[in-house]
Amino acid sequence: MYLTFDAAMLGIRGDFATTARLAAKAGFKGIQVTAEWMNQPGKLHEAGRIVRDLGLQWGLMPTPADFFDPELDEARFEKALETLKQWADTARSVGMRRAYNHVWPSHDSPSFAETFDWHVQRLRRIEAVLNMNQIRYGLEFLGPQELRTMRPHRFVHTIAGVLAIADAAGGNSGFLFDTYHWYTGSGRLDDVYLAAANHARMVCVHINDAPAGVARDDLKDLTRALPMTTGVINSAAVLGIFRQNGYEGPVLCEPMRPTTERFAGYPADQAIAEAYAAASRTL
Repeated sequence: MYLTFDAAMLGIRGDFATTARLAAKAGFKGIQVTAEWMNQPGKLHEAGRIVRDLGLQWGLMPTPADFFDPELDEARFEKALETLKQWADTARSVGMRRAYNHVWPSHDSPSFAETFDWHVQRLRRIEAVLNMNQIRYGLEFLGPQELRTMRPHRFVHTIAGVLAIADAAGGNSGFLFDTYHWYTGSGRLDDVYLAAANHARMVCVHINDAPAGVARDDLKDLTRALPMTTGVINSAAVLGIFRQNGYEGPVLCEPMRPTTERFAGYPADQAIAEAYAAASRTL
């Protein structure tokens, strides 16, 4: 496993070359770029040289749309898929090999079967693009109760649910495991062991903690904490199970607000050092 740095995810400002050097100095072994870089092949190739020079690995490739957004109609899906073809070709050339998209846990359609099939059909078309470029795709389940009730009808919100979609599409895709979404969606250890048993299909792990003193169903999606800071989510134990079963991929620190708001006002080196210190407690 290798800790991966994403400046945008942490709310850290600065140019890629500078933050990449600071991240490597702090101890991060992986890095990600924002979606804006994917439209600039020249800059992305330069970023690739920086990554190689610093001895870093790539984390996840950005994608041009939320492909499973119920409000992304077919015309916009087609357009985003064309952009994905361009991005994936460039990503392959610089060594990116992983990508993902979340699956919303509630939908407008009252038919679970129709919603499920809609996801499967879209996934097959996304896979066709990414497989050509040797990029592994993962589906992220979303756990918070506020997202499960955001639309009138419930949909999948656990690892079993997203794996069912992936398997129905042919089994070429995998999943992303987020400790916050696991805790809010089920918090069950059997889900952790299911993920561990399928570690070859896990494209990334997001680590974080939950605010203390808040009931599980009252936790908000975008309010979290740095991993191993509040004592609510034991990300270290989760990663320990993954390690024992052979997972060797990227691990990304994703604390959301208020940490990202605080980091936005810090010098980049201070924010990066704090993020690494918290993330490294999980390994």
